[in-house]
Amino acid sequence: MRDLTTPVQTAGKQGKEGGIQWHIVFNTDFLEKLENIGADSFKAIYDLQNGTIIKKREDRSVLRFDIAGSVFFLKRHEREKQQKGGIIESSLFSWCSEGGKEFANFCAFRLHGLATATPIAMGEKMFDDGTVESFLLTEDFSPYVQLEYLIRNKPESLVGPENSEKRKNILQAVSRYAVRMHKQGFNHQDFNATHVLLAGLDTNEPALALFDLQRVDQNRLQQFRWPIKALAEFNYSSRENSVFSNEERLFLFRAYKKKPGKHLSFFDHLQWKWIEAKTNRIARHTAKRHARHRR
Repeated sequence: MRDLTTPVQTAGKQGKEGGIQWHIVFNTDFLEKLENIGADSFKAIYDLQNGTIIKKREDRSVLRFDIAGSVFFLKRHEREKQQKGGIIESSLFSWCSEGGKEFANFCAFRLHGLATATPIAMGEKMFDDGTVESFLLTEDFSPYVQLEYLIRNKPESLVGPENSEKRKNILQAVSRYAVRMHKQGFNHQDFNATHVLLAGLDTNEPALALFDLQRVDQNRLQQFRWPIKALAEFNYSSRENSVFSNEERLFLFRAYKKKPGKHLSFFDHLQWKWIEAKTNRIARHTAKRHARHRR
């Protein structure tokens, strides 16, 4: 099984293209491979061609590339207003863009032993008008698989009494990760089945990792709300195809509270009601958004 908790060692490079300043921060494990194929400047990576489009939005796109025997995902951000970046833990880089922020989040999670997909590089190109283009390059997470993919495309691998133990093991893995993540001071704001990666599903303790770390909350003043948001996101995203029952989603909450077989307190019951209410709000909001797109 791949170790997706190894801290990321970084190296930087900077230059100019057409008089415009850029810099890149590399995961040193992949620097030589990228240099060997000439992917060692902002333009060389940002303008990579012949990729498969995975997602396309007005402000960003995600493409899949087969490069030198490896599969990479490139998230490209269009020009945006520069952000106020910062030094992340003991790493030696700052950022001013969405791509840079997400790379920094990957590094911060890894520093705290939280498994993630593998970040390869981030790059930023700063313009005189205060805007910035950026990218994030990550490695394919195989043999890990998205929980969403299993729910949507292989529900037969999870449903039924014969898979009840497997579902329980998955939910325990989700709860363990959420507890560690929140204890370390992070809250993934899109903690859902799309971004939950699993491997070793036939074991008692399947491995779990996260990807897409663009939206991570580190405001400790909001820490009380983190389990409400995170577990509601997961609850809503795990409803499809009736893979997980309402009782199993309550089991996830009990596992998060470390009370799988114990009496829930009044406050615990109140939290669960808030999670259910938040789950329903997410469902209503999603339905409205889909209705607008169908018009």
